[in-house]
Amino acid sequence: MPIYFVLLLDILILFFFFGSQILRLAQRPRQRRRTLLRDFEKHFKSRLRRDEDLLTEENQAQLRSLIEEIRQVRLSGDDGAVSSCLSNLASGRTGGRAPATPSYAWIREHLEVLVVALGLAFGIRALFLQPFKIPTGSMQPTLYGIHFVEQETPPPKNFLQRFFAYVNYSRRGVDVVAEESGAVDLSRVTALPSMPFFPTSSVPIGSRQYAVPGTPDTVLRTIYDQYAGKRDTSLFAREEVFLRGYLELGDHLFVNRTSLCFREPRRGDVMVFVTDGLVDPDGIGFGGRFYIKRLVGLPGDTLRITDHRLYVKPAGAADFRLLDGADDPGFDRIHSFTGGYRGYAHMPNTQYLTNNEDTFEVPAGEYFMLGDNSENSKDSRYWGTVPRRNLVGTACFVWWPFSRRWGTVDRVAPMPVETPPTRPAMAAAAYPFLP
Repeated sequence: MPIYFVLLLDILILFFFFGSQILRLAQRPRQRRRTLLRDFEKHFKSRLRRDEDLLTEENQAQLRSLIEEIRQVRLSGDDGAVSSCLSNLASGRTGGRAPATPSYAWIREHLEVLVVALGLAFGIRALFLQPFKIPTGSMQPTLYGIHFVEQETPPPKNFLQRFFAYVNYSRRGVDVVAEESGAVDLSRVTALPSMPFFPTSSVPIGSRQYAVPGTPDTVLRTIYDQYAGKRDTSLFAREEVFLRGYLELGDHLFVNRTSLCFREPRRGDVMVFVTDGLVDPDGIGFGGRFYIKRLVGLPGDTLRITDHRLYVKPAGAADFRLLDGADDPGFDRIHSFTGGYRGYAHMPNTQYLTNNEDTFEVPAGEYFMLGDNSENSKDSRYWGTVPRRNLVGTACFVWWPFSRRWGTVDRVAPMPVETPPTRPAMAAAAYPFLP
Protein backbone atom coordinates (compact mmCIF):
# COMPACT_ATOMS: atom_id res chain seq x y z
CA MET A 1 0.00 0.00 0.00
CA PRO A 2 1.41 3.47 -0.87
CA ILE A 3 2.86 5.31 2.12
CA TYR A 4 0.68 8.38 1.51
CA PHE A 5 -2.42 6.19 1.80
CA VAL A 6 -1.13 4.68 5.06
CA LEU A 7 -0.53 8.19 6.42
CA LEU A 8 -4.06 9.20 5.41
CA LEU A 9 -5.47 6.17 7.25
CA ASP A 10 -3.38 7.07 10.31
CA ILE A 11 -4.84 10.58 10.29
CA LEU A 12 -8.39 9.23 9.97
CA ILE A 13 -7.84 6.79 12.86
CA LEU A 14 -6.45 9.53 15.10
CA PHE A 15 -9.32 11.85 14.15
CA PHE A 16 -11.88 9.12 14.88
CA PHE A 17 -10.60 8.67 18.44
CA PHE A 18 -9.33 12.15 19.31
CA GLY A 19 -10.80 14.46 16.66
CA SER A 20 -13.29 16.29 18.87
CA GLN A 21 -10.66 16.95 21.55
CA ILE A 22 -8.16 18.20 18.96
CA LEU A 23 -10.72 20.54 17.41
CA ARG A 24 -11.66 21.95 20.80
CA LEU A 25 -8.07 22.62 21.73
CA ALA A 26 -7.67 24.50 18.47
CA GLN A 27 -10.66 26.75 19.20
CA ARG A 28 -10.42 30.24 20.63
CA PRO A 29 -11.95 30.76 24.11
CA ARG A 30 -15.04 32.45 22.65
CA GLN A 31 -15.65 29.56 20.23
CA ARG A 32 -15.02 27.05 23.01
CA ARG A 33 -17.72 28.63 25.22
CA ARG A 34 -20.26 28.49 22.40
CA THR A 35 -19.34 24.86 21.74
CA LEU A 36 -19.94 24.04 25.41
CA LEU A 37 -23.31 25.78 25.22
CA ARG A 38 -24.19 23.70 22.15
CA ASP A 39 -23.26 20.56 24.11
CA PHE A 40 -25.73 21.51 26.86
CA GLU A 41 -28.39 22.14 24.23
CA LYS A 42 -27.81 18.70 22.69
CA HIS A 43 -27.87 17.07 26.12
CA PHE A 44 -31.28 18.50 27.01
CA LYS A 45 -32.70 17.68 23.58
CA SER A 46 -31.53 14.09 24.03
CA ARG A 47 -33.07 14.02 27.50
CA LEU A 48 -36.38 15.25 26.13
CA ARG A 49 -36.49 12.64 23.35
CA ARG A 50 -35.46 9.79 25.63
CA ASP A 51 -37.73 10.57 28.60
CA GLU A 52 -40.68 12.14 26.81
CA ASP A 53 -43.01 9.32 27.88
CA LEU A 54 -41.92 9.68 31.54
CA LEU A 55 -42.13 13.46 31.88
CA THR A 56 -45.32 15.38 32.64
CA GLU A 57 -46.54 17.91 30.10
CA GLU A 58 -45.41 20.70 32.43
CA ASN A 59 -41.89 19.23 32.63
CA GLN A 60 -41.75 18.86 28.87
CA ALA A 61 -42.81 22.49 28.35
CA GLN A 62 -40.19 23.70 30.86
CA LEU A 63 -37.47 21.65 29.19
CA ARG A 64 -38.39 22.98 25.75
CA SER A 65 -38.28 26.52 27.15
CA LEU A 66 -34.79 25.90 28.55
CA ILE A 67 -33.57 24.46 25.24
CA GLU A 68 -34.91 27.48 23.34
CA GLU A 69 -33.31 29.89 25.80
CA ILE A 70 -29.91 28.18 25.40
CA ARG A 71 -30.24 28.33 21.63
CA GLN A 72 -31.10 32.01 21.63
CA VAL A 73 -28.14 32.85 23.89
CA ARG A 74 -25.79 30.79 21.74
CA LEU A 75 -26.90 32.53 18.54
CA SER A 76 -26.94 36.01 20.06
CA GLY A 77 -23.15 36.36 20.03
CA ASP A 78 -23.28 38.19 23.41
CA ASP A 79 -20.19 36.95 25.27
CA GLY A 80 -21.53 38.10 28.62
CA ALA A 81 -24.84 36.28 28.17
CA VAL A 82 -23.01 33.13 27.00
CA SER A 83 -20.70 33.13 30.06
CA SER A 84 -23.62 33.75 32.43
CA CYS A 85 -25.70 30.99 30.87
CA LEU A 86 -22.80 28.54 31.06
CA SER A 87 -22.21 29.42 34.71
CA ASN A 88 -25.88 28.79 35.54
CA LEU A 89 -25.99 25.50 33.67
CA ALA A 90 -22.74 24.24 35.20
CA SER A 91 -23.98 24.99 38.70
CA GLY A 92 -27.46 23.55 38.05
CA ARG A 93 -29.27 26.90 38.25
CA THR A 94 -31.89 26.30 35.56
CA GLY A 95 -34.91 27.70 37.38
CA GLY A 96 -36.31 24.24 37.88
CA ARG A 97 -36.83 23.75 34.16
CA ALA A 98 -34.46 20.76 33.92
CA PRO A 99 -35.90 17.63 35.56
CA ALA A 100 -33.75 16.05 38.22
CA THR A 101 -31.40 13.44 36.84
CA PRO A 102 -32.36 9.96 38.10
CA SER A 103 -29.91 8.20 40.42
CA TYR A 104 -27.22 6.24 38.59
CA ALA A 105 -28.48 7.56 35.24
CA TRP A 106 -25.00 7.16 33.78
CA ILE A 107 -25.26 3.38 34.25
CA ARG A 108 -28.45 3.26 32.22
CA GLU A 109 -27.01 5.48 29.49
CA HIS A 110 -23.88 3.37 29.12
CA LEU A 111 -25.86 0.12 29.19
CA GLU A 112 -28.16 1.41 26.46
CA VAL A 113 -25.19 2.27 24.25
CA LEU A 114 -23.53 -1.08 25.01
CA VAL A 115 -26.65 -3.13 24.24
CA VAL A 116 -27.26 -1.33 20.94
CA ALA A 117 -23.59 -1.63 19.90
CA LEU A 118 -23.43 -5.33 20.78
CA GLY A 119 -26.74 -6.00 19.05
CA LEU A 120 -25.52 -4.38 15.84
CA ALA A 121 -22.14 -6.11 16.02
CA PHE A 122 -23.58 -9.58 16.60
CA GLY A 123 -26.31 -9.05 14.01
CA ILE A 124 -23.80 -8.02 11.34
CA ARG A 125 -21.48 -10.87 12.33
CA ALA A 126 -24.22 -13.50 12.21
CA LEU A 127 -25.92 -12.38 9.02
CA PHE A 128 -23.47 -10.43 6.87
CA LEU A 129 -19.76 -9.98 7.63
CA GLN A 130 -17.82 -12.16 10.04
CA PRO A 131 -14.28 -11.14 11.08
CA PHE A 132 -11.50 -13.73 10.93
CA LYS A 133 -7.78 -13.76 11.55
CA ILE A 134 -5.42 -15.84 9.41
CA PRO A 135 -3.39 -17.90 11.91
CA THR A 136 -1.07 -19.90 9.62
CA GLY A 137 0.80 -19.60 6.34
CA SER A 138 -1.22 -22.16 4.36
CA MET A 139 -2.61 -19.47 2.00
CA GLN A 140 0.59 -17.47 1.46
CA PRO A 141 1.25 -15.30 -0.42
CA THR A 142 -2.46 -14.64 -1.07
CA LEU A 143 -3.08 -14.26 2.66
CA TYR A 144 -0.49 -14.22 5.43
CA GLY A 145 -0.82 -15.78 8.85
CA ILE A 146 1.30 -15.01 11.90
CA HIS A 147 4.89 -14.99 10.67
CA PHE A 148 8.35 -13.68 11.46
CA VAL A 149 10.18 -11.29 9.14
CA GLU A 150 13.96 -11.33 9.61
CA GLN A 151 15.86 -8.02 9.53
CA GLU A 152 19.56 -7.24 9.47
CA THR A 153 19.18 -4.11 11.59
CA PRO A 154 17.47 -3.96 14.99
CA PRO A 155 13.88 -2.68 14.99
CA PRO A 156 13.44 0.87 16.34
CA LYS A 157 12.93 1.32 20.07
CA ASN A 158 11.25 4.71 19.81
CA PHE A 159 7.70 4.43 21.18
CA LEU A 160 6.03 6.30 18.30
CA GLN A 161 7.81 4.21 15.67
CA ARG A 162 6.86 0.99 17.45
CA PHE A 163 3.28 2.23 17.89
CA PHE A 164 2.76 3.05 14.23
CA ALA A 165 4.55 -0.14 13.11
CA TYR A 166 1.94 -2.07 15.06
CA VAL A 167 -1.06 0.07 14.07
CA ASN A 168 -0.17 0.07 10.37
CA TYR A 169 1.49 -3.27 9.77
CA SER A 170 0.70 -5.40 12.87
CA ARG A 171 4.44 -5.60 13.62
CA ARG A 172 6.03 -6.27 16.99
CA GLY A 173 9.77 -5.78 17.11
CA VAL A 174 12.08 -8.63 18.13
CA ASP A 175 15.78 -8.21 18.93
CA VAL A 176 17.28 -11.06 20.95
CA VAL A 177 21.07 -11.28 21.17
CA ALA A 178 22.69 -13.94 23.35
CA GLU A 179 24.32 -12.28 26.34
CA GLU A 180 26.28 -15.45 27.07
CA SER A 181 27.05 -18.70 25.27
CA GLY A 182 24.44 -21.41 25.68
CA ALA A 183 21.82 -23.67 24.15
CA VAL A 184 18.17 -22.87 23.47
CA ASP A 185 15.94 -25.03 25.69
CA LEU A 186 12.74 -25.31 23.68
CA SER A 187 11.06 -27.36 26.43
CA ARG A 188 11.18 -24.33 28.73
CA VAL A 189 9.54 -21.77 26.44
CA THR A 190 6.74 -20.38 28.63
CA ALA A 191 4.21 -17.56 28.60
CA LEU A 192 5.02 -14.37 30.48
CA PRO A 193 2.49 -12.06 32.18
CA SER A 194 1.54 -9.57 29.48
CA MET A 195 -1.09 -7.09 28.38
CA PRO A 196 -4.22 -8.37 26.61
CA PHE A 197 -3.66 -8.85 22.85
CA PHE A 198 0.12 -8.56 23.33
CA PRO A 199 1.26 -12.05 24.42
CA THR A 200 4.93 -12.46 25.29
CA SER A 201 6.94 -15.61 25.97
CA SER A 202 10.19 -16.41 27.75
CA VAL A 203 12.92 -18.20 25.79
CA PRO A 204 15.93 -19.59 27.72
CA ILE A 205 19.38 -19.41 26.12
CA GLY A 206 21.93 -20.83 28.52
CA SER A 207 21.16 -19.50 31.99
CA ARG A 208 19.44 -16.33 30.71
CA GLN A 209 15.79 -15.69 29.85
CA TYR A 210 14.73 -13.50 26.93
CA ALA A 211 11.30 -12.00 26.23
CA VAL A 212 9.98 -12.70 22.72
CA PRO A 213 6.61 -11.43 21.38
CA GLY A 214 3.98 -14.11 20.80
CA THR A 215 2.44 -17.10 22.52
CA PRO A 216 4.68 -20.10 23.25
CA ASP A 217 3.26 -21.92 20.20
CA THR A 218 3.97 -18.93 17.97
CA VAL A 219 7.51 -18.54 19.33
CA LEU A 220 8.28 -22.25 18.88
CA ARG A 221 6.97 -22.13 15.31
CA THR A 222 9.10 -19.04 14.64
CA ILE A 223 12.25 -20.75 15.96
CA TYR A 224 11.49 -23.84 13.91
CA ASP A 225 10.94 -21.81 10.72
CA GLN A 226 14.15 -19.86 11.29
CA TYR A 227 16.46 -22.74 12.14
CA ALA A 228 15.02 -26.11 11.04
CA GLY A 229 17.42 -27.61 8.51
CA LYS A 230 19.64 -24.51 8.62
CA ARG A 231 21.60 -24.78 11.84
CA ASP A 232 21.59 -26.42 15.25
CA THR A 233 20.09 -24.45 18.13
CA SER A 234 22.11 -26.36 20.73
CA LEU A 235 24.69 -23.60 21.06
CA PHE A 236 24.70 -19.86 20.49
CA ALA A 237 27.88 -17.86 21.01
CA ARG A 238 27.98 -14.78 23.15
CA GLU A 239 26.68 -11.67 21.28
CA GLU A 240 25.29 -13.84 18.48
CA VAL A 241 21.90 -12.75 17.11
CA PHE A 242 19.16 -15.25 17.92
CA LEU A 243 16.07 -13.42 16.53
CA ARG A 244 16.05 -9.96 14.95
CA GLY A 245 13.16 -8.53 12.98
CA TYR A 246 9.38 -8.34 13.30
CA LEU A 247 6.60 -10.67 14.34
CA GLU A 248 3.66 -9.84 12.09
CA LEU A 249 0.26 -10.87 13.37
CA GLY A 250 -1.38 -12.07 10.16
CA ASP A 251 -4.12 -10.74 7.90
CA HIS A 252 -7.45 -9.84 9.50
CA LEU A 253 -10.36 -10.05 7.10
CA PHE A 254 -14.11 -10.02 6.71
CA VAL A 255 -15.94 -13.07 5.35
CA ASN A 256 -19.13 -12.52 3.36
CA ARG A 257 -21.68 -14.88 4.91
CA THR A 258 -24.46 -13.87 2.52
CA SER A 259 -22.63 -14.78 -0.69
CA LEU A 260 -23.74 -18.42 -0.55
CA CYS A 261 -27.39 -17.38 -0.09
CA PHE A 262 -27.57 -16.02 -3.63
CA ARG A 263 -25.19 -18.24 -5.61
CA GLU A 264 -23.47 -21.59 -5.47
CA PRO A 265 -19.77 -21.82 -4.61
CA ARG A 266 -17.47 -21.23 -7.57
CA ARG A 267 -14.21 -22.89 -8.51
CA GLY A 268 -11.44 -20.57 -7.29
CA ASP A 269 -13.33 -18.97 -4.38
CA VAL A 270 -11.26 -18.32 -1.26
CA MET A 271 -13.59 -19.98 1.21
CA VAL A 272 -13.96 -20.23 4.99
CA PHE A 273 -15.47 -23.45 6.32
CA VAL A 274 -15.79 -25.35 9.59
CA THR A 275 -14.06 -28.68 10.23
CA ASP A 276 -17.08 -30.25 11.95
CA GLY A 277 -17.36 -33.91 10.94
CA LEU A 278 -14.06 -33.99 9.05
CA VAL A 279 -11.64 -36.76 10.01
CA ASP A 280 -7.88 -36.20 10.16
CA PRO A 281 -6.26 -39.57 9.35
CA ASP A 282 -2.91 -38.79 10.99
CA GLY A 283 -4.55 -38.30 14.38
CA ILE A 284 -2.94 -34.89 14.97
CA GLY A 285 -6.26 -33.12 14.61
CA PHE A 286 -7.22 -29.76 13.19
CA GLY A 287 -5.60 -26.59 14.46
CA GLY A 288 -8.96 -24.87 14.87
CA ARG A 289 -12.62 -25.10 13.98
CA PHE A 290 -12.44 -22.59 11.11
CA TYR A 291 -10.22 -23.15 8.06
CA ILE A 292 -9.61 -20.98 4.99
CA LYS A 293 -8.62 -22.53 1.65
CA ARG A 294 -9.24 -22.11 -2.07
CA LEU A 295 -12.12 -24.12 -3.47
CA VAL A 296 -10.62 -26.02 -6.44
CA GLY A 297 -13.03 -28.91 -6.99
CA LEU A 298 -16.82 -28.78 -7.50
CA PRO A 299 -19.15 -31.79 -7.16
CA GLY A 300 -18.47 -34.15 -10.09
CA ASP A 301 -15.02 -32.71 -10.90
CA THR A 302 -12.09 -35.07 -11.32
CA LEU A 303 -8.78 -33.52 -10.22
CA ARG A 304 -5.12 -34.28 -10.86
CA ILE A 305 -1.82 -32.58 -9.94
CA THR A 306 0.77 -33.06 -12.67
CA ASP A 307 4.18 -31.38 -12.52
CA HIS A 308 2.99 -28.86 -9.93
CA ARG A 309 -0.05 -27.81 -11.95
CA LEU A 310 -3.67 -28.57 -11.15
CA TYR A 311 -5.88 -30.11 -13.82
CA VAL A 312 -9.63 -30.65 -13.79
CA LYS A 313 -12.07 -32.77 -15.76
CA PRO A 314 -15.50 -31.30 -15.03
CA ALA A 315 -18.53 -33.57 -14.81
CA GLY A 316 -19.40 -34.82 -18.30
CA ALA A 317 -16.12 -33.68 -19.90
CA ALA A 318 -13.92 -36.15 -21.79
CA ASP A 319 -10.47 -34.71 -21.02
CA PHE A 320 -8.51 -32.92 -18.32
CA ARG A 321 -7.69 -29.24 -18.73
CA LEU A 322 -5.42 -26.89 -16.80
CA LEU A 323 -7.12 -24.66 -14.26
CA ASP A 324 -6.27 -21.09 -15.30
CA GLY A 325 -7.48 -17.51 -15.32
CA ALA A 326 -10.66 -18.48 -17.15
CA ASP A 327 -11.71 -20.33 -13.98
CA ASP A 328 -10.28 -17.76 -11.55
CA PRO A 329 -7.32 -15.34 -11.76
CA GLY A 330 -5.90 -16.96 -8.63
CA PHE A 331 -4.96 -20.10 -10.58
CA ASP A 332 -2.76 -18.09 -12.96
CA ARG A 333 -0.92 -16.64 -9.97
CA ILE A 334 -0.43 -20.04 -8.34
CA HIS A 335 0.90 -21.52 -11.62
CA SER A 336 3.19 -18.52 -12.23
CA PHE A 337 5.91 -19.80 -9.83
CA THR A 338 6.69 -16.21 -8.84
CA GLY A 339 6.36 -14.09 -5.71
CA GLY A 340 6.03 -17.04 -3.35
CA TYR A 341 3.62 -19.10 -5.46
CA ARG A 342 5.11 -22.57 -6.09
CA GLY A 343 2.22 -24.36 -7.77
CA TYR A 344 0.67 -27.49 -6.30
CA ALA A 345 2.73 -30.17 -4.57
CA HIS A 346 2.64 -33.91 -3.98
CA MET A 347 3.19 -34.31 -0.25
CA PRO A 348 4.07 -37.34 1.87
CA ASN A 349 1.38 -38.88 4.10
CA THR A 350 -1.46 -37.52 1.97
CA GLN A 351 -4.40 -39.70 0.87
CA TYR A 352 -5.26 -38.01 -2.41
CA LEU A 353 -3.44 -36.55 -5.44
CA THR A 354 -0.24 -38.25 -4.33
CA ASN A 355 1.50 -38.35 -7.73
CA ASN A 356 1.28 -37.19 -11.36
CA GLU A 357 -1.22 -39.90 -12.31
CA ASP A 358 -3.35 -40.02 -9.18
CA THR A 359 -6.86 -38.62 -9.69
CA PHE A 360 -9.75 -37.84 -7.38
CA GLU A 361 -13.45 -37.44 -8.21
CA VAL A 362 -15.35 -35.04 -5.97
CA PRO A 363 -18.56 -36.60 -4.61
CA ALA A 364 -21.97 -34.95 -4.94
CA GLY A 365 -22.58 -32.22 -2.40
CA GLU A 366 -18.87 -32.02 -1.51
CA TYR A 367 -16.01 -29.62 -2.34
CA PHE A 368 -12.25 -30.09 -2.65
CA MET A 369 -10.12 -27.44 -0.89
CA LEU A 370 -6.41 -26.67 -1.36
CA GLY A 371 -4.15 -24.05 0.22
CA ASP A 372 -2.28 -21.68 -2.09
CA ASN A 373 0.91 -22.48 -0.15
CA SER A 374 0.60 -26.10 -1.25
CA GLU A 375 3.94 -27.19 0.22
CA ASN A 376 2.84 -26.07 3.67
CA SER A 377 -0.90 -26.63 3.78
CA LYS A 378 -3.03 -29.26 5.44
CA ASP A 379 -6.01 -29.54 3.14
CA SER A 380 -8.22 -31.92 1.18
CA ARG A 381 -5.19 -33.93 0.04
CA TYR A 382 -4.98 -35.14 3.65
CA TRP A 383 -8.55 -35.38 4.91
CA GLY A 384 -10.78 -35.32 1.83
CA THR A 385 -13.70 -33.16 0.81
CA VAL A 386 -15.82 -30.60 2.66
CA PRO A 387 -19.65 -30.94 2.67
CA ARG A 388 -21.80 -28.02 1.55
CA ARG A 389 -23.23 -27.53 5.05
CA ASN A 390 -19.74 -26.74 6.40
CA LEU A 391 -19.18 -23.72 4.15
CA VAL A 392 -19.34 -20.38 6.00
CA GLY A 393 -18.70 -17.83 3.26
CA THR A 394 -16.19 -16.25 0.91
CA ALA A 395 -13.28 -14.10 2.09
CA CYS A 396 -13.98 -10.59 0.82
CA PHE A 397 -11.87 -7.84 2.43
CA VAL A 398 -8.57 -7.58 4.35
CA TRP A 399 -9.08 -4.71 6.80
CA TRP A 400 -5.80 -4.95 8.73
CA PRO A 401 -2.83 -4.59 8.47
CA PHE A 402 -2.33 -1.88 5.86
CA SER A 403 -0.05 -4.02 3.70
CA ARG A 404 -0.11 -4.47 -0.07
CA ARG A 405 -2.87 -7.06 0.51
CA TRP A 406 -5.16 -4.49 2.17
CA GLY A 407 -8.49 -4.34 0.37
CA THR A 408 -10.34 -6.93 -1.68
CA VAL A 409 -9.06 -10.45 -1.09
CA ASP A 410 -7.17 -12.32 -3.83
CA ARG A 411 -6.47 -9.45 -6.20
CA VAL A 412 -2.73 -8.67 -5.72
CA ALA A 413 -0.29 -9.70 -8.46
CA PRO A 414 2.74 -11.69 -7.25
CA MET A 415 6.09 -9.97 -6.82
CA PRO A 416 8.33 -10.44 -9.90
CA VAL A 417 10.66 -12.91 -8.19
CA GLU A 418 10.95 -16.50 -9.37
CA THR A 419 9.95 -19.05 -6.72
CA PRO A 420 10.20 -22.53 -8.24
CA PRO A 421 8.83 -25.55 -6.35
CA THR A 422 11.06 -26.99 -3.65
CA ARG A 423 9.45 -30.44 -3.66
CA PRO A 424 9.71 -32.84 -6.61
CA ALA A 425 6.72 -33.90 -8.68
CA MET A 426 6.09 -37.56 -7.90
CA ALA A 427 5.74 -40.07 -10.69
CA ALA A 428 3.36 -42.99 -10.28
CA ALA A 429 6.37 -45.32 -10.35
CA ALA A 430 7.33 -43.93 -6.94
CA TYR A 431 4.26 -45.65 -5.54
CA PRO A 432 4.48 -49.25 -6.81
CA PHE A 433 1.91 -50.42 -4.28
CA LEU A 434 -0.82 -48.34 -5.94
CA PRO A 435 -3.04 -50.07 -8.52
